[in-house]
Amino acid sequence: MNLSIIVPTKNRLYYIKKLIRYYSLINFQGKLIILDSSEKNISEEILKEVSINTSLKIEYFHSIGLPCAMMKKYINNIQTKYVVFSGDDDYFIKEGIQSCIDFLDNNFDFSGCTGEGISIHSSTKNNKIDYITKYEQAKIYAISSVARIKQLYKHYKVPIFSIFRKEVFAKFLEVVPSSDVFRDLCPDKAIADEYIIEGAMVAYGNIQYLNDPYLVRHIHKERNIDNLVPDFKKDWIKTPNFEKSITFFFVKISKIISEIDNIEENEALKILKQNFDYHLQYELKREKQYMKKIFFSKTILRINFIKNFRYFLKKNFFTKQKYFKLKSNNKYKLIIKSIEGN
Repeated sequence: MNLSIIVPTKNRLYYIKKLIRYYSLINFQGKLIILDSSEKNISEEILKEVSINTSLKIEYFHSIGLPCAMMKKYINNIQTKYVVFSGDDDYFIKEGIQSCIDFLDNNFDFSGCTGEGISIHSSTKNNKIDYITKYEQAKIYAISSVARIKQLYKHYKVPIFSIFRKEVFAKFLEVVPSSDVFRDLCPDKAIADEYIIEGAMVAYGNIQYLNDPYLVRHIHKERNIDNLVPDFKKDWIKTPNFEKSITFFFVKISKIISEIDNIEENEALKILKQNFDYHLQYELKREKQYMKKIFFSKTILRINFIKNFRYFLKKNFFTKQKYFKLKSNNKYKLIIKSIEGN
């Protein structure tokens, strides 16, 4: 398989071991690229896991930096035709990967391709499945960069888990701040490590969505490494690093839009700001509604009977139906086994 799965990680041996074991079990024929920012004792353990595995093609690099900055540093070491980003606790389904590669092999007007995603939530213990939800992924198709940006921010869905041609992915990373200048130019992690690369992905080209099982995201308490991302956007936009970082983002992405669509940078900047602001205001409004809902729910759930009945339905009916359906599906059962294993 002519694909590299790029996996940045930091101090999470537990998840790296699971990831290596899973791709070994599904006989993954592409490459795993592990970009490790761990402390010395943990990085030594991760390297040991890599070295004892002989069934996978794994390339290991150690350096300090945010995931996108790490990918920027090592992208030219990757030789495969296609690449895809992965968290160290995410899982791709082999058949879904192949469907996306087949699509890109035959559709050169698309730069990326993705498929169906689900989120498996472990709210209490990292090896216990509490509930399962759909994970929305981006489908972007338009004839101009401006139109694609408008699509992205009108109904925001992340494109970062899409498979891309390697040379195109390298272009996305050009606008990402390197580790040595990150704190001076764009010190906000959410912008430096999400919004910039995803803005570039959409500005540069179209992304197809296939109705094939493709991605499982494991959502747990340890996901926010070093607590660098605030839980709520109302707090995020008040952080001291936000203004400098969002300005950097606007400048870099508007320049791409200007070049792709052959329009003035000021016009591209104005369009980008308008559409990003729409997205941000929508998220803030949704967040406010969520907080009201949480307050209402907590008030109602003080009545013990209602609380117990709701818990019973969620745990023993809705989630169990999804759980047993996934566990009996050959494409998902090894992922379920990996998450629940030690």
